[in-house]
Amino acid sequence: MRPEIAGGPFKRLPMIEDFPVDMVPRAPYPNDSALYNNIRNRVRSELFDGAKNGEHRQGSEWAAACVLGWAALTYSMYVAAPSVITGALLGTAGAWIGLTIQHCGNHGAMSTKPWFNNMMGMCNDLIGGSSLMWRYHHQVSHHIHCNDTDMDEDVYSTFPMLRFDARMPKRWWHKFQHIYMWMIFPLMQAAFELGDMKGLITRRTSGASIYGADAKELATVPLGKVVHYLGLSVPLMMGVPLATVACSVLAYAFAQGFCLAPLFAVSHNVDEAKNTEWLESDRLRGDWAVQQILTSANWGNKIGCFFTGGLNLQIEHHLFPAVSFMHYPAISNIVREEATKLGVPYNEYKWLPQIIVKFQNFMKKAGNAPAPPGNKMPERGGIGSTTVLPVVSSS
Repeated sequence: MRPEIAGGPFKRLPMIEDFPVDMVPRAPYPNDSALYNNIRNRVRSELFDGAKNGEHRQGSEWAAACVLGWAALTYSMYVAAPSVITGALLGTAGAWIGLTIQHCGNHGAMSTKPWFNNMMGMCNDLIGGSSLMWRYHHQVSHHIHCNDTDMDEDVYSTFPMLRFDARMPKRWWHKFQHIYMWMIFPLMQAAFELGDMKGLITRRTSGASIYGADAKELATVPLGKVVHYLGLSVPLMMGVPLATVACSVLAYAFAQGFCLAPLFAVSHNVDEAKNTEWLESDRLRGDWAVQQILTSANWGNKIGCFFTGGLNLQIEHHLFPAVSFMHYPAISNIVREEATKLGVPYNEYKWLPQIIVKFQNFMKKAGNAPAPPGNKMPERGGIGSTTVLPVVSSS
């Protein structure tokens, strides 16, 4: 929202001598996009009076109170009477934290106070993830390179189990992926936890190297896991049988993964967000806003925004990740208008079931699509070519 502030931390980074900067793939910059500048200027002036006092980072405090209240209630139920039911209910609280306060906190979008954003972000560690690893995986890999088959970890990290792009290599089992993916989604929690520890050892997530993290930040990865499992082990310390606690913990992990995985996946994996006519155009490769809008899809409005931390309005989230999610419904009207003026498709659905069906159909089509030439990954991450789509005049 205020690029002069957002760019400040980069000026404090140390200069690395003899680093081959030219070898690093360059993503388009937001400030180079005329579309994004138009959208941002309107949002600043029409909604936030210039965003001089951090109004754009405020407004979701009451939602955070609701999320933490539900987490406290379900954890109390789990400790008092551990079972598959209370474990699953606690899993819904973990998913709600994952969708909302940890996500927005790690983006710096929960408050104007950095300490509060950090505290909310570290709720990711409480639910079994890692706020540090998530920031590198999500912000560095996914947000910058959305739907790029080379750079976006969300696209290729599940391959060859799942084929999220029809231009990726094909395996025989992919034709069944639209069926078995629902059995894989509950395992998301285990995949993240193993990935966090592997990333700590290798100093790299699948899509980003862990540059710049100090010893204290790295220590949060194992310490967070310890705190997470100590919290889940409280009933065991109170004398509850191990088998009961184990079943409750499994129910927690399965419920959390089953809620999180499809809600993360639907917003970037529908036909409209994988339109090759756009993906393989230099217009998308060279314009940050066009890439973020075209490769995302929205569903619902205010109610969905409350329960998903604005991830239902994925387009607005990708354009303004550091803005409080409670402002996304108002911002969406401006984004839709400006995108339409320039002929950029604005993908949206009214209800969650609609986009779930579209996601299911997309995964079936992607799984059954023929193998690409040589059965190899697409060049340039599947984004950009020699084609330039025309800009539609706004007049």
